[in-house]
Amino acid sequence: MTYEMIIVLIAFICAIILFATELLRVDVVAILIMAVLMLTGVLLPDEGLAGFSNGATATVAAMFVLSAAVENTGIMIPLAKRMEKIFQKNFWLGFFFMLLIAGVFSAFVNNTPVVALLIPAVIASATRSDLSPSKILIPLSFVSMFGGVCTLVGTSTNILVSNVSEQYGFGAWGMFEMTSLGLIFFVAGTLYMTLIGLRLLPDYGKTTDLDKEFHIRKYLTNIVLKKEALSGSKKLGEIALLKEEDVEVVQVTRGDSRYYLLNKEFVLIENDVLKIRCNVEKIKHLQEKGGFEIRPLLTDELIHHGQEELRYVEAIVSPGSSLVGRQFKDVDLRGRYSVTLLGIRAREGLLSKLMKHEHIVSGDTLLFATEQESINTLRKNYHDFILISEPELSTSNLKKGILAISIVVLVILLASLKVLPILVAAIGGTILMLLTRCIDAERAYRSVDWKVIFLLAGAMSFGIALKKTGLADVIANNMISLAGDFGPIVLLSAVYLLTSLLTEAISNNATVVLLAPIVIAMAETLGISSKPFLMAITFAASASFMTPIGYQTNTMVYAAGNYKFRDFFKVGVWLNILFWILATIFIPIFFPF
Repeated sequence: MTYEMIIVLIAFICAIILFATELLRVDVVAILIMAVLMLTGVLLPDEGLAGFSNGATATVAAMFVLSAAVENTGIMIPLAKRMEKIFQKNFWLGFFFMLLIAGVFSAFVNNTPVVALLIPAVIASATRSDLSPSKILIPLSFVSMFGGVCTLVGTSTNILVSNVSEQYGFGAWGMFEMTSLGLIFFVAGTLYMTLIGLRLLPDYGKTTDLDKEFHIRKYLTNIVLKKEALSGSKKLGEIALLKEEDVEVVQVTRGDSRYYLLNKEFVLIENDVLKIRCNVEKIKHLQEKGGFEIRPLLTDELIHHGQEELRYVEAIVSPGSSLVGRQFKDVDLRGRYSVTLLGIRAREGLLSKLMKHEHIVSGDTLLFATEQESINTLRKNYHDFILISEPELSTSNLKKGILAISIVVLVILLASLKVLPILVAAIGGTILMLLTRCIDAERAYRSVDWKVIFLLAGAMSFGIALKKTGLADVIANNMISLAGDFGPIVLLSAVYLLTSLLTEAISNNATVVLLAPIVIAMAETLGISSKPFLMAITFAASASFMTPIGYQTNTMVYAAGNYKFRDFFKVGVWLNILFWILATIFIPIFFPF
């Protein structure tokens, strides 16, 4: 093994470990690996930076903008409202309508905004229909993945592998080349979730609400104790609102002192700041009651809004949020989103620390107070937050929505009929969205998930290194020696299984970038077509059902549905096995060796 091979092998192992443990952000890991390969001389600068000029990177960025433009018009809002009404009349009609909306839209636009918009609608539908949201949210996430494998533009992974195929001289994939097998997966997955998955999903009970609007959960927040509250007694256990079962006082701050071991005899004084754990309804009650004032967790400024001006909104920090990893004190929530942070869903280890020093973690559930006009702005920042409750869905612009959908259809037609390459068609569609004001330039820039873009660009250089050094051939030969004697179908099945397991732990895009050069080398060694193997890793990378961290939409519904980690495994393991069997049978039929 040469010096260059050893460097790339070490980088390969380190990349998998770092991607899986997330000690560093995945895009940072990709750029770091790219830098190491250039610094060690494995790659020339032009080779290391080739990912930034790659057509797949630009196409994925353009598709982010097209998806955001469709979402920006609110075209899905009438459908979401219709879904709520259908759920109230009949669960099964509502369930299938939800699957249809999510599946169809996810086949042509990014599934993140699709799921982000439908989450509050699904929770509202469940609440008003006396259902548990935990019975519906996992199917919503899964069906968005089913839809994503039906077309070339369904996910960034599809575009990426198609581009790799083109780079290696095997040609780019057609817009609907994946559709036949994708529909089999879609139908099989839908039947599984309907007949089996729903039975395996937990029923955590109907979520109560405030005035049929708010999703009630336990939050940590601060209240300032005023003189009126102490008129009857100064002991913690004798103040009426504080001794109720659904209010827990976990900390008292008095000047520079903090008290944690509290009992009913603890004596309070005026202007004590109490950190309490309670639900949204109680927070509102305390704000209305004399003697208590809600204090934002991160500032000393009190909220002076009138009750009629305030709206309470619960939001989950998105997996790809730019806020993840930053301390609360470093984020100007009021200046950036026009919201005030009232509460944070309690996490382990949170009680003994100041909130402002806590790091933001994907999946954190935050309670905001804001004005009605700011809710729409907050909702559109779905890369940062997913709203799981809000007073009402935002309004839609039907004319702009139809125009945005028409532009996406035009892009798909031009690409599928090979009038224009997918890259050119997507960029043209982006320009049309801007010119017709379906989206403005600032929103377009914010809609691009730059974390994914830098991950793609950095990881592509790794694929180049695998091929250039010959390490891909070495790994491929070892895999062939293990399973090659059983024939290409068994080898294909093993590749699918390996990809499926790997993508549960690391990014799906990172998985296919690492494996694509290896499976191509494997096919060339055997003298057979590489397309079945490329299709195997593409479909498997979008079949992450066993964990809440394997795919972004799983993470999005994880906190919204109050799920536990094991809930995904319990439902997803059998779905993974089903798709593995289907892939082993049908990939060689649709894409012969």
